[in-house]
Amino acid sequence: MKKKSLLIFYYFFFISVAYAQITESPKNDFKNFLKCGGDLFSEPAHFDSKDFIALSSTLGLTAAVFLIDEDIQKIALENKGSFGDAIFKIDDYYHIEFAAASIAALYIYGTAAKNQSVRNLGLKLTEATVYSSTIMLISKFILGRERPANTNDALSFNLFNTQWEFTSLPSGHSTLSFAYSTVMASVYNNFLWKFGWYSLAALVGAARVYHNVHWFSDIILGAVIGYFVGDFVNNHYTNQKENAVSGSTHSTPDFSISFGFAF
Repeated sequence: MKKKSLLIFYYFFFISVAYAQITESPKNDFKNFLKCGGDLFSEPAHFDSKDFIALSSTLGLTAAVFLIDEDIQKIALENKGSFGDAIFKIDDYYHIEFAAASIAALYIYGTAAKNQSVRNLGLKLTEATVYSSTIMLISKFILGRERPANTNDALSFNLFNTQWEFTSLPSGHSTLSFAYSTVMASVYNNFLWKFGWYSLAALVGAARVYHNVHWFSDIILGAVIGYFVGDFVNNHYTNQKENAVSGSTHSTPDFSISFGFAF
């Protein structure tokens, strides 16, 4: 695997006190983390017809994209350039290092400042990234799809394989970035805010195809896993906390996040 040179430095500041601070014990967060995960992994047992239609559509779309994977790989390889090289370096930065560091910073700050909104955001990001990554890793092991850097055959599979060369489906970067972005996008009900986070995740997926380490269908499945796990976490009952002061109608915390990168 390629080496990464990454230094992530960011500050979280200007946290407003427009909302009541809920001093729930952090030990309850671990219980809620387990409850959310238990409900997520037991959810298939409660699928209704709409859920099965959504699952079938996802699998059908992924399989259909298999048919154009090689064509998309060819287009990506034939259209490399300095601009693309610069833009698609995003997959070096918006991945596990950034996710882990930012989640830790949010949760630690929220706990220290007794700000339930910020702490709960850190918890939701933890749930979304950990559980989506678990599903992704299990799927990689079972499916054993060969990466495009090793073959020109998009239908090359070696089931139950843990070698990196056979862990293409689904894309780990896409899974993680969409899980993270889905949670962050829910913080504010604002089109530009949501568009920005989902655009970052989409760019990460495109970068994996550009760098020839994933097929396009890998990106599709990874994005779907990340999105639906993130959406499940956002709507889980343990994450539905009242943050407003008594009598207030606001439903979201008012805080700003500033990111600084050095690389």
